[in-house]
Amino acid sequence: MLYTFHKNKYFFLWMYQDFNYDFIKVLNMGLSFGIASTIAYPAYYTREMVDLWPKERGGHCTWNHSYRQCFAWMVENMDTIGYNYLNGYWGWVRKYGFMYLVGLWTADSLGMMSNSNEGFNSLEYQFPEFSESS
Repeated sequence: MLYTFHKNKYFFLWMYQDFNYDFIKVLNMGLSFGIASTIAYPAYYTREMVDLWPKERGGHCTWNHSYRQCFAWMVENMDTIGYNYLNGYWGWVRKYGFMYLVGLWTADSLGMMSNSNEGFNSLEYQFPEFSESS
């Protein structure tokens, strides 16, 4: 998140309307999607390798249907040019990633990302275990 330093405290940049909320939303969602998808895509690719790739002759799986063995094999046989796990990443982003981003944007616009719609300085926000939320 973007912060600004003001009177020895950190505040959100959009709190004082320094930037448009949609601009900050694009930055935060883009950054979080980029980090989360590059970390989670290897798990998807490992599952694809174990479950969906063609098996050896006789139906034998190279990794004995073990995701851990497949992951270890991929780490041991990394490409010298780049990391094998991001192979096909941009195809995945074109196929599923943009729908995911549209869904995230819509969910935030509908208020589904906020835990409650209480005011920032309300008692329900400051003491959630001691007071009931409306």
